[in-house]
Amino acid sequence: MHLKNFFLGLLPQRMNRQVREIFVSTILVNFALAMVMIFEPIYLYQIGYSLQKIMLFYLLVYAIYILIMPLGAKFARARGYEWGIFWGSCFFALFYLALFFITKFEWLFYVAPLIFAVQKMFYWPAYHAGFAKFSDVTEEGREVGALSISTSLVYILGPAFAGFIISNWGYGDLFVIASLIFLLSNLPTLITKEKFRYKDFSYLQAYKDLLSKENRRAFFAYLGFGEELVVLVLWPISISLIVTNILDLGLIVALATFITMLITLYIGKLSDSRYKKSVLNLGSAFYAFAWFIRIFVVNQIGVFLVDTMSRLAKNIIMVPLTSITYERAKKKSVMSSVVFFEMSLAIGKLLAILLIYFALFFISNDLLAFKLTFILAGFMSLLYSLL
Repeated sequence: MHLKNFFLGLLPQRMNRQVREIFVSTILVNFALAMVMIFEPIYLYQIGYSLQKIMLFYLLVYAIYILIMPLGAKFARARGYEWGIFWGSCFFALFYLALFFITKFEWLFYVAPLIFAVQKMFYWPAYHAGFAKFSDVTEEGREVGALSISTSLVYILGPAFAGFIISNWGYGDLFVIASLIFLLSNLPTLITKEKFRYKDFSYLQAYKDLLSKENRRAFFAYLGFGEELVVLVLWPISISLIVTNILDLGLIVALATFITMLITLYIGKLSDSRYKKSVLNLGSAFYAFAWFIRIFVVNQIGVFLVDTMSRLAKNIIMVPLTSITYERAKKKSVMSSVVFFEMSLAIGKLLAILLIYFALFFISNDLLAFKLTFILAGFMSLLYSLL
């Protein structure tokens, strides 16, 4: 009985309808992402784009995103969070269809980043604002932790499933299936009509918040998300050179995700306590260490161990960081806080892209380039502890 009560104490008990709908929708979106995200940069690399050209692709994405993101906040305030999530999901599907046709129409290389930026503009302000507004303040960490666990489950199935699809049918089928799942993810949030009150959102105020002295420490903390650019783009390409069998690669990522999932619920409980800052500091140091040891990985066992360690460390960071971010949003303007968070992390990713893009002018060896970007990501990870 005591063991049962312990495990029940790790789970959220007061999740309301809006959060449950976002919860189910997010699981479906993440299942589609789990299928395609790790293979997205590998696909571009394998069809002939250089590392520098791939960096240019993502540079366009985040440069456009920073400029248009406040418009997504305006839309969510005018039409509701659920419609923002709806259009974001639709543009997700359109983006992956554009990726598939890049091999036939090269000009899509410059159109796909615009589509991806518009997807982010609609989806992320609405998603974060909805979760921050409707989550229960007394169990925010557990709700974030439960969502993290649920998405981890699909990140176990997704890469393995995707590896099987690519091995047997190719990238085209993968992108089509993922696009259909993105569209289906809207069903949970559209079943019931959202109640919201129209509010305007100032485009210029979003940029003033970035320069605010009050937000300076949080701004530098969120710049740490620049490391995500490396983990989502360059790390997959790097491990694809070590693990050449796509199905094996998917299985390794799935197993690493399963192991990290087991600890995340307890992290969520700690994040509802006075230890959340300590958890964040520990995760930041652990994650930086995981980045630094990536430079020594040369085989499949090394990929598995370091990917497991990195995913665990990132979960240790993300649960308290997200909980703190949502708590602050409740105390101020939810949408303004969410836009500040998203713009800050986008600037962090853009900064990482620029550093890597210009470094590649002087580095012709891809393996050396990977090692240097891992060191950069490790130092950026230390910024999370500033929050």
